[in-house]
Amino acid sequence: MINDWDNIEIFTENQSTLMETSYDDGNSEYMTELELPVIDFDNVKEQYLQSIGCQDESLTSVDALLSKANCNVFIEFKNGSLAKKEVRLGIYSKIQDSLLMLCDITDNHISQLRQCLDFILVYNEEKNPSKSNKSKDYINDRIMELGGKELVRFGMRRYDRVYFRKVHTYNVEKFEEYISKLK
Repeated sequence: MINDWDNIEIFTENQSTLMETSYDDGNSEYMTELELPVIDFDNVKEQYLQSIGCQDESLTSVDALLSKANCNVFIEFKNGSLAKKEVRLGIYSKIQDSLLMLCDITDNHISQLRQCLDFILVYNEEKNPSKSNKSKDYINDRIMELGGKELVRFGMRRYDRVYFRKVHTYNVEKFEEYISKLK
């Protein structure tokens, strides 16, 4: 079941790193330089479609799947602006398509994945500034933290506990802090 992901051929054939999966073709830059091993889920999608005899590009996918003991995380890197509704809808589509593929590949149900799968949207803070000032953001983050909650941006909270155990939206710095705690 869930702990056997290391032995799934489509995952072992599509190993990469966070750095490689964070590459932004449009700007020719990496969002992170972390070399932590991950599964390149864009490549998994391509191989999955080929395995079912489908050449259709209508499916989308998140960038990476991090799979460690009791910690499985879908990761989507967005280096551009998330201000347009179409961009956010594209991310929602990637989440849903990726979940369906993951269910099929791992032979799990959403209810099983929800117990062990998180989602992180990593965004470029410069291209997605908060509508308030930095001091107010810091205060809001601290209040949420003291309340045992985390600020989730860009409408992603809708997936928290529906499809995922936990949903996060992190700028690159906070993402790298999160990853450093996993090692």
